[in-house]
Amino acid sequence: MDKKEWEDYRNDIVDEHQELPFYLDGKEWWISRLYGEEKSYLLTAPNSDTQFFATAEELFEKGIVNGKPFMEQVPYLDLM
Repeated sequence: MDKKEWEDYRNDIVDEHQELPFYLDGKEWWISRLYGEEKSYLLTAPNSDTQFFATAEELFEKGIVNGKPFMEQVPYLDLM
């Protein structure tokens, strides 16, 4: 994912409160925000292992994807 794609994706989550998928190493993940709430969730599919965060920013800072910090994985995310 390039910088522009990340900025658009991030905006869709933070400002638009969208629930969006991404893929990494053939595994499906989701970032979810409940509309009108700050809470954010990082989920795997299909088993739905879920990480809970107070805000989307906290998810970006503290979320773990494939054993690594979320932000370290951003360049490798596939939005399909």
